[in-house]
Amino acid sequence: MKNLFYRMLAAALALTANHAFAAACGPVYGADGIAVDALGKVWISHYEDIRIGKLDPDSGRFEEYLPAARAEPTLLNRDSWSQTEGFDYGRDFGLYGIALDNNRGLTWSIRFNSDKLMRFSHSDNRFSEIGLPGRIGGRFDLPMDKDGNLWLLAGAADGDSRLMRIAADGSQTAYPLPVRQATNLNVAVDRQGHGWLSLTPKGSPKAALYRFDAKGFSPVKLPDAVGLYLTRLHVDKQGELWFATGNDIWHLRGKVSFERHAVPTANAHPAVLASDEAGNLWFTEWYGNKIGRIAADGKLTEYPLPPEEEMPMALAVDGDGKVWFSAGFNYDLFRLDPADGRIEQFPLPVPGNWSKNAAEGMSACVVKPKDAMTKDLAKIVTLQSPATEQMIHPAAVRHPTGFPEDKGAVVFENNCHTACHTWYRMDKAANRRSDWGPTVDRMIEFNKAAIIPADRDAIVDYLNRHYTMKK
Repeated sequence: MKNLFYRMLAAALALTANHAFAAACGPVYGADGIAVDALGKVWISHYEDIRIGKLDPDSGRFEEYLPAARAEPTLLNRDSWSQTEGFDYGRDFGLYGIALDNNRGLTWSIRFNSDKLMRFSHSDNRFSEIGLPGRIGGRFDLPMDKDGNLWLLAGAADGDSRLMRIAADGSQTAYPLPVRQATNLNVAVDRQGHGWLSLTPKGSPKAALYRFDAKGFSPVKLPDAVGLYLTRLHVDKQGELWFATGNDIWHLRGKVSFERHAVPTANAHPAVLASDEAGNLWFTEWYGNKIGRIAADGKLTEYPLPPEEEMPMALAVDGDGKVWFSAGFNYDLFRLDPADGRIEQFPLPVPGNWSKNAAEGMSACVVKPKDAMTKDLAKIVTLQSPATEQMIHPAAVRHPTGFPEDKGAVVFENNCHTACHTWYRMDKAANRRSDWGPTVDRMIEFNKAAIIPADRDAIVDYLNRHYTMKK
């Protein structure tokens, strides 16, 4: 469903591409990866930042570790990063997902939009980059077996991808996939390194599932109700496979029979899966704004996010059975206690490095004339998802507060519209900001937004009246 939604949104944006300037300059996402170590410390990676972080839940102390890189502290410019000292990140950087090797004191992540793995050593706080043969697939969690081997997919997006095993020392082994031309690839492994691969063969109306071990890949017949693609694979602590597709979560019990668990919330889009020692399967509801649990006895329970939060992202369960997760538009971490459903929030500092997030700005803002994107989204007809056979309606683009009576809101609407999942969390930004002037100036100077001085002042005045801490 998410891929379908993204395609609809991309089509709408393409219609305005000749007049739009993308400006990713604000906290769009929370942590992209969460892992809990043997001591209960919570490790994170960020999609928008070059940092690995570690939170001590007892003290609240947060440490961040940055790869050695030298940059001017002013703007995102390819030339500002040193080509000879440290890592050169250019424009597209940040970290995808996380894997924690407690035995060897290593934290792994994927360098955003690249063929590079990042390996962080706890003993000396040093980063290493390891190149793979092609773009790396994976996000939120990275499969690892008991020997510290990572299992990833790398290669072309629509063909010639390979299953990769990366040892702790960086050595690699490649395994050709059973299908060359395929999309929507996912991989999961158990502790012994036996794993599962899902993909959608090119031209096929249905996803495919394979089991793999030292002997190779073996096809596994999926239930007829499974559609075009699987969203996520996960192997639980008992070594059994779970996967999400459409608005369902499936459990392969004993490698014999599939059990289907329908998520009660319509169009919830279960996305990221995790499990605990008690045999519970936990999952995020990307659009449902809930955390879900399927107990060992099959009972399904949903826990709503706090009212001001949405789009749960990364997910991990600690040794006490508490569930850690991140959310869109917020850097903080959240911890759910299943005993009473209470959710605690753990504030994290805005990144100390200057990244594509830019720390104080707007969120995935698209600068365009008038409300062209609103009109173009309205033209998109209701589509039917082949995976779920449910009708999907594109989310309505949110108008700013006071629109259209407030002249400032009209100026904002006509000059700046946002396209991160078609709405923008101005209210979240208001909790962190007292003056929007520098943000709007950055849009004009760095992102070449076509905003005239009079409109600039009207936009800043409007945002400061409605979306600041002093409002």
